[in-house]
Amino acid sequence: MEIKARKIGNSIGAIFPKDISPEIGETFTILKVEDTYILKPKKKDIFSDPKDWQGFRKSISSDDREWDNMESEGEES
Repeated sequence: MEIKARKIGNSIGAIFPKDISPEIGETFTILKVEDTYILKPKKKDIFSDPKDWQGFRKSISSDDREWDNMESEGEES
């Protein structure tokens, strides 16, 4: 698939074909790696609102703690 960079006002932009277009209003972080541009959708920081985590510690079961503390095979302490 090929698209062309276009002048849009005082900026340069690209028009997404309908079959791969993002949602209107979706925001991205743009990265440039050598000659490649990467558009990465911005995601909400899951740690940004402490209220989202209220009660989380109480929800962890003893099985969860056991898995969290388990060492991988071959891993040295």
